[in-house]
Amino acid sequence: MSDPDDDALMKRLRNGDAAAIDDISRRYGSELRLFCRRMLFNEASAEDIVQDVLLTCCRVEVAQVPSGSLRGWLYRVARNRCIDSLRRMHPNVRLSAVQSAHANGPALLAVDPSTTPAGRALKLDQAAQIHAIVTGMDDNLREVVIMHFFQGLSTSEIADALELSHSGAKARLARATRFLRQRLSALNDSSA
Repeated sequence: MSDPDDDALMKRLRNGDAAAIDDISRRYGSELRLFCRRMLFNEASAEDIVQDVLLTCCRVEVAQVPSGSLRGWLYRVARNRCIDSLRRMHPNVRLSAVQSAHANGPALLAVDPSTTPAGRALKLDQAAQIHAIVTGMDDNLREVVIMHFFQGLSTSEIADALELSHSGAKARLARATRFLRQRLSALNDSSA
């Protein structure tokens, strides 16, 4: 189901309204930045990608403005730019970024301040485990996990972003969820 505000923004894009870009940036800039950071493990690269996505909105021909979900289309453009960036990265640079993400990732996750120190430590430990599993996933599964669980995209929006059928997006999400459950179960079994 499409968002009425997104429909209005899409209509403004189709009509060539340049101010729509500012509204898109305000509405989706932060979440796209977070998505790109999670995909690339690099803040500066994520910012560059988001700026490129917004430039794409500026340059898109009226006939090329998608008729589906604006959010899904923005994620598709961001995802494609992230993939291009990852492909251009030297393997050593990518490995270094992943290792840095393993070391620094849990500190970036929010902890409920109302919990006890032991509760916060447990949450941080669990967050670190989940972060390590997600970071080590195959790119196709990792992007679905990030989009759904961390960014809150619906299956339809993921399908738009990945240019998959709705059933294809559901299947990939199910495969990724199964992978996460298996890895978390293995971690829990080994720590018991």
